[in-house]
Amino acid sequence: MKKLDFRPAKSKEEFRSNYRLHDLAERAGKNLLVQWGIEFKEFGEDKRYERLWEKGEDKPDVIIKYKNNFALLDWKGKHSKAFIVNERAAKAYLNWQKKLNVPVIIGFLLFDDEGNLIDRRFAFLACPARLVSDKSERAGRLEAHKFVPSEHEQWDKNKTVEFGEELPRFTKENLIKYLVGDERRNH
Repeated sequence: MKKLDFRPAKSKEEFRSNYRLHDLAERAGKNLLVQWGIEFKEFGEDKRYERLWEKGEDKPDVIIKYKNNFALLDWKGKHSKAFIVNERAAKAYLNWQKKLNVPVIIGFLLFDDEGNLIDRRFAFLACPARLVSDKSERAGRLEAHKFVPSEHEQWDKNKTVEFGEELPRFTKENLIKYLVGDERRNH
């Protein structure tokens, strides 16, 4: 058998430790969805324990449904208000959005060092094809949050993108507003 000659940027332990915050965010986020009466089912696959895992097509964690409005949602656990996402994942989310014609939501749940939830934000990546096709629907929808490439590579050699504007709080009211539109807005 041929020996592979490469040095990974992260050890197995470092790779899996990245999931601790994700798991906290996923648990807290799913709990909120249940409380808010928003249906969800698994969409992405957990590959952290596969023996050989290659970079590939990232998938958001769940697909959510509220009154026949669907979106893909991915959980991101953070310790700071640096709303960054792996560039590879952001591109994959845009591809899934285009392929399924549904918006993608990135839920950022912030925790302190003891694992207490201290803030909840989200970014909404609107589905352009859907918004352009029906002007009456577009009038009720809110704008997508834009991201830009980060200036610096991360410690684990990943390129990232970041959301520079203030993101809305991840609340039931805000989530529904972005899913079904905000009828109260003046145009």
